[in-house]
Amino acid sequence: MTPEEEIHGNIQSLVDDLTKITVRIATWDAGVLRGRSSGFLYKSPNHDSPLVITAGHNMPDEGSFIETRVKNDNGEMLQINAGKFQAFYNRDKIDVAFSELPIDLYKKEIAQYDGVELFQCFREFVKAIPGEAYSFAVINNYEFVKSGNGFILPVYLCYEIGLELVDQDESFNYFKTCRNFQGHEYYQGASGSPIIDPEGAVTSILVSGFDDIEVLRGFRLDNFDFKSGIAKKS
Repeated sequence: MTPEEEIHGNIQSLVDDLTKITVRIATWDAGVLRGRSSGFLYKSPNHDSPLVITAGHNMPDEGSFIETRVKNDNGEMLQINAGKFQAFYNRDKIDVAFSELPIDLYKKEIAQYDGVELFQCFREFVKAIPGEAYSFAVINNYEFVKSGNGFILPVYLCYEIGLELVDQDESFNYFKTCRNFQGHEYYQGASGSPIIDPEGAVTSILVSGFDDIEVLRGFRLDNFDFKSGIAKKS
């Protein structure tokens, strides 16, 4: 194996691992799909059930489900109720939402969830620092497109490896990509994806991008108090 092949293999392995811990969240209203976002499960020592953590913008209190990669007997994608969210959003101050995964809702019917893998993060969130490489990855969706007599939902791998921390304030990390900036459409739907450090610890969640300065913004989880719903002091 050449050094280039080894590097490519390591990157692919990292991306695969990130897509396993990153969940897709579908939000429904009266049976109509209203949006998709991303997130992850975190087992907090302060909560009995895992927390579902995602971005706060456009996240309603109820009606959201975690999409699995398992289909039921009718061929439909199995979705898990994501619980009731507490959403916090102020563009310049906060952008996060979380809920306790209501595991009691499906414990009695656990057989239908055979094969579902829900990976949880256990490590404490860490502060991003300059000079390290940060990453995220999610199997993302574009909007529905017409195909023949129906519609299909194209999927693609949305990721960034080797993000560089270029700025930080009380609430947000600002990352520069190591490749050409992919533009707003590419990252849309990836909001809430966990951004990890080289050791695999979560620092923040992706919440927005700035096309004009080609920077991605992540809400800092290391500086957020999940009990009070406010940012800690740096």
